[in-house]
Amino acid sequence: MSFKLNNIYEVFGHNAEFSNGDRIVNEVKLPKKVLGQINPNGVIEINNSATPSQKRKAVTHETHHLEQIQKGILRFDHNNYYYRKDGKSPINVIPSSEINTYDRSLPWEQHD
Repeated sequence: MSFKLNNIYEVFGHNAEFSNGDRIVNEVKLPKKVLGQINPNGVIEINNSATPSQKRKAVTHETHHLEQIQKGILRFDHNNYYYRKDGKSPINVIPSSEINTYDRSLPWEQHD
């Protein structure tokens, strides 16, 4: 009698295709126009109703933010966003109430 073991990502309910040793990706219900987001703890959430192509695009985009968080360039909580241009520049504190998170001209949205 044989059986199949689930991989560690499937056991914990993460997306097995996009999760790896560097990132955890969960598929969740998000607003229609939101393809993905990253939590302050570094978990990437992608819209479960997005197409496979949209999911790949969202994971790529949110992985960039994960790298910013890991480098100390970006962090955020419920009250503020903390951003610096590089690891040595001063931290800019921006209240969350003053930010439109859909705005792609925010400094941390500017990447290659």
